Amino acid sequence: MYPEHKFKAMSKEAKAKRMAELLRVIILQLGSDIPKAKREYETYASYMQLEPNKHLDGKNQAELIDLYKTFRSEAGLAFERDVYLEQEPGDRLNAKEPPIPFAVLVHNLRSAFNVGSVIRSTDCFGLEAVHLSGYSSSPNHVTLKSAARGCQEWIPIKRWESPLECIEWHQANGYAIIALETGEDIPEISDINWPEKGLVILGNEELGIAPELMAKADTKVSIPMSGRKASMNVAGAFAITAFCIRQAFKKIIQ
Repeated sequence: MYPEHKFKAMSKEAKAKRMAELLRVIILQLGSDIPKAKREYETYASYMQLEPNKHLDGKNQAELIDLYKTFRSEAGLAFERDVYLEQEPGDRLNAKEPPIPFAVLVHNLRSAFNVGSVIRSTDCFGLEAVHLSGYSSSPNHVTLKSAARGCQEWIPIKRWESPLECIEWHQANGYAIIALETGEDIPEISDINWPEKGLVILGNEELGIAPELMAKADTKVSIPMSGRKASMNVAGAFAITAFCIRQAFKKIIQ
């Protein structure tokens, strides 16, 4: 943190750049000491005698991003993609429909972008939660946040030490276990009779679902391929599955 005399001696552009850097930390929740970044920002804001609308108090995420953009412009810099993607102008304040009793277990997905996409699809199709295990990325990963587009802030996400513990908990609470996998002997998605509650298991992009997890499945489901490829991206496959589950659930409750 700069002392007052040194900060005031900076150029206007350098001051604006530092303010934008602090806002980036706050917006993306980078590091473990977010309160320190907020204190430093407010100290500099006092040094600069900024108007009240440039202080942090009462600001929501969209307003913080607008403030970040203001300082980046004053510094002569362009916006950074990871910060820009934190804002979705079309987002609702509340979900259009309540979540349905289906969740997803994401085990050993290598790509943080895929994990973020799964979180976003969970929100889009109104499933209730995302469960992580193995080396699947955590919600604070910058690439995951870029793909999730803010959904990681409100979708319930839980990490389990063991995927089997997650499966066993859901079985004990009446959830059917659904394995999304490829294979000629696995029923196609259009032929599935969906349960009233379920946990969808996703596996590694290359290796698929581990055999010990497949053994726990009550239902196995595949998405038929019409082209030359035998499989599709796991996040895209989950989005199709989540849509089908939501549509089926509407018929169940009618």
